[in-house]
Amino acid sequence: MFADAIMYHSYPLSIVEHVKLREMLTYLYSKVRHITRNTILKYCLLEHKRLKSMLHEILADVNSRICFTCDCWSACTSRGFLTLTAHFIDNNWNLKSRILNFRYFPPPHRGVDIYLFVVGLIKEWNLEGKTFSMTCDNAGSMDVMVARLKSDLQTFGTVPLGGRFFRVRCCAHILNLIVQSGMKVIDASVLKVRETVNYIAGSDNRLVLFEKCVVDSKSNFVGKLLIDCATRWNSTYQMLKRALEAKDALNLFAIIDTSFDFGLSDDEWNVVDFVCKFLEPFYNITVMFSGSDYPTANLYFRNIFAIEKLLVVAHTHTVASIQSMATVMMEKFEKYWSDYSILLAIAVLLDPRYKMHFVKTALGKLYVHAEVEVKVQEIYNAFVELYKFYDQSTSSSTVTSLQCSTSTTDYSMSSMFEDFEGGDMSVGGAESSVDSYLNTPLVPRNTESFYILEFWKSQASTFPVISRMAKDVLAVPITSVASESSFSMGGRVLTKYRLALRTDNVEAFVTTQNWLYGYLKDDEVQECFEVMKEVQPDDIDFDSLPTEEQ
Repeated sequence: MFADAIMYHSYPLSIVEHVKLREMLTYLYSKVRHITRNTILKYCLLEHKRLKSMLHEILADVNSRICFTCDCWSACTSRGFLTLTAHFIDNNWNLKSRILNFRYFPPPHRGVDIYLFVVGLIKEWNLEGKTFSMTCDNAGSMDVMVARLKSDLQTFGTVPLGGRFFRVRCCAHILNLIVQSGMKVIDASVLKVRETVNYIAGSDNRLVLFEKCVVDSKSNFVGKLLIDCATRWNSTYQMLKRALEAKDALNLFAIIDTSFDFGLSDDEWNVVDFVCKFLEPFYNITVMFSGSDYPTANLYFRNIFAIEKLLVVAHTHTVASIQSMATVMMEKFEKYWSDYSILLAIAVLLDPRYKMHFVKTALGKLYVHAEVEVKVQEIYNAFVELYKFYDQSTSSSTVTSLQCSTSTTDYSMSSMFEDFEGGDMSVGGAESSVDSYLNTPLVPRNTESFYILEFWKSQASTFPVISRMAKDVLAVPITSVASESSFSMGGRVLTKYRLALRTDNVEAFVTTQNWLYGYLKDDEVQECFEVMKEVQPDDIDFDSLPTEEQ
């Protein structure tokens, strides 16, 4: 139990030798036999060895492919660590995420060095023949690593479609790049809010005056103004949101303080309000992306679509600075997300509540009919190609062979779709398993307690090949947040007070904590994540978005 407490709370090993703790234990039981840090370390390492052996057996037995996340981290000791995390759906159709390694990674940290290190770790777990994807950030070194790794794994012939969907860029990182690019051309009104907050926070007298203004203006504002960090756009959003709540008090403050030069006009407040509302979905989706209890991949397309729709709407805004902000953000969006939007769309096709109906409806809100037709055909062809790969790789004689050819199938749009909210699809009589699945009626979206993995578990005999596809595609992590979570765990294990801790013991503590208890969240992160569970970004009503005139 003491070893469990150390691994759960990341206590230092020396806690077993703390004088006051030993006094308390002796008080509880006078004949207690105290132990040393070396003894408790042995208990911890024995548990690590036992759990690692169990995980080896699980990964060897699992009948799905493994999706990886990978990232590098510098500890407070300036030593570099590389974390490799496995994501998969187990044989009982439960989504699993396990930190495989938190390994000391000596320099140099070039792309080829990362590749050699990562491929060694994958072989250490005997997973080179079961790999599906690799999710990491957009660093050039990671591009080199992924390209070399994909080339290596192709020799095993198990990477679907020659690794077409192998490289997955971290959505949270991309989203940050997109918004940061827009914040560089931020409106002057937002800069005024920043100056206002800094001015008030810079003096106790001004803070007292502001608090008086809150009372005198009969404002409902509670709490305090927030100072943002210019390099963290989410803090700018929170600053604007809090300032809007204190709008009446800030306007009164501008009247009373004659030295204050940053008062906002009504038009400027309107711009701030728009920017805040514009950033809110990005903030909500970022938090959703950043949950270490990450959702299945079918949820991401709807959120990516929500982002693109917001950019399109903002691009037509009458305020020039907002137009400019949307333009540069759209450029980043197209640069990073065009590569694997098809993978996200395939994940939606595997959601029986949406399938091609939603993809067509979503694309129809962004593109003209001809473009939608081309994109839908491309998505359908990719789905069929992936089906063929899984059909050919299965040894089951009961799997129905795919009869339709992507070169001859005409996925004509006008005769294929009815409204997203209901109706079957007609595909000109094609009898393939793909068409059979896509033509089945949608599962009602308001179905209580719908769990997509349970659905595909129940459909394994009806659509055996597609269920195998679902098992791999739905496990793809669209962010590297799992790696970030492991760094948070590593930061609690390796502190400035524990610089002498051996690097192999650091890996043992981090991985064992994860294998036993998952991704433990700090209280602040947990509170934020619990709040965000109530947010449903996919339920955004785009018909209620502001028109161009508004």
